[in-house]
Amino acid sequence: MQLRHLKTFTAVANTLNFTRAGERVHLSQSSVTEQIQALEADLGVKLFDRSRRRLTLTPAGQRLLGYATGLIDLADEAYSAVASTSATVSGNLVIGGLETLCSTRLPEVVAKFSRRYPAVEVTLKTADSRGLRDGTRNGDLDVSFFFGEAAAAAGVRSEVVAEEELLIILPPNHRLAGREAIKPEDLADEAFLVTPPGCVYRKMFDEASAAMLPERPRRAGEFASIGSIRSLVEAGLGCALFPRSALAAHPTRLVAVPWAGAYRTTPVTMMWRQRRIQSPAMEAFLGTARGLACQTRR
Repeated sequence: MQLRHLKTFTAVANTLNFTRAGERVHLSQSSVTEQIQALEADLGVKLFDRSRRRLTLTPAGQRLLGYATGLIDLADEAYSAVASTSATVSGNLVIGGLETLCSTRLPEVVAKFSRRYPAVEVTLKTADSRGLRDGTRNGDLDVSFFFGEAAAAAGVRSEVVAEEELLIILPPNHRLAGREAIKPEDLADEAFLVTPPGCVYRKMFDEASAAMLPERPRRAGEFASIGSIRSLVEAGLGCALFPRSALAAHPTRLVAVPWAGAYRTTPVTMMWRQRRIQSPAMEAFLGTARGLACQTRR
């Protein structure tokens, strides 16, 4: 068995789609198919059932998946152990973050890290919270950053590295624009723009508004883009609740007032895969991220 074939196999097993697996391991669909066929020939069994519309693992494939994951992790640990003997920190890191964090907090972290460790190639990717969590667990991302605390899960570690202040954003000349802070009772009859259920920004809104009366605040609509929400608030359609960094990189006429209700802040969480031996590059990056987080923690 070749390690590259096992990596391709785990990608297909986790996505159950040859095209998406190819994107993960940077291979064409035909190359993915060839590698799976070579692995099946080597083992003398079928690993995937292709007889139905949806690709599924065979019993043999299910049995192999645990071993393949363990072998890949062991190979990564061996690389990390050998790399730790070098005086130069090098390698590759794939960092993921919410688009908001990728445009505000993370550039400073990445820039400082790259100045200290120029031999490490860094890739920064954006995704939603679910994509970041899944990408970290399956190895597509080395480390990820998102709002909200991470649920305990096998194979990953996480820690809160900063707190983001929550703000109520208002149209220009709004009646609450002059307040030092906004309390739940101040929002009677105010219309709010929210993201759809399942989005981290919607979760912030639901938690923060839990102390308000059941019928308040009124939701004026659901919008998938926080950029759209910013523009609609500016146009006077309603109000919204955002973390401070969601406004930092966007010049606007909006008025932002600190939220004084429950859940006044939201955590910024860093998540990474748990290994017995982390690569020197990973250890160095985690240390850099923690150091900068301490400087900006509210």
